[in-house]
Amino acid sequence: MSRAFTLIEMMAVVVIIGIVAAMLAVNVIGRVPVAKQKVALQDLRTLEQAIALYRMDTGSIPPELADLVNAPQEKGDWNGPYLPRMPVDPWGSPYRYDRSIGAGRDYQVWTYGADRKEGGVEDDADLFL
Repeated sequence: MSRAFTLIEMMAVVVIIGIVAAMLAVNVIGRVPVAKQKVALQDLRTLEQAIALYRMDTGSIPPELADLVNAPQEKGDWNGPYLPRMPVDPWGSPYRYDRSIGAGRDYQVWTYGADRKEGGVEDDADLFL
């Protein structure tokens, strides 16, 4: 004799599946900001490596990040492109670059984070290397 599910048993299974799906969704959604920060930090490392290669070839740091992708007007010893394309941060903004940073460094590359503004905490924090 074959036994079929009753309506109450089916409803219980649907409720349990819904609870498990909700718990998984909360876990996955909660990790997205951390994943975006990790991607941004990796992009910053890639930019620093490209700047180091540019410096080895030309003897100086690039005037602009775009010079890592496209040859500058005065090509000199430029042997790029040093990047296949100019990356944007995980929030859709261009990475920032400043050649006049001082404090023992001759440049800084960073992103303003999720809020796209200077400052911020947690998910909105600016990211530097």
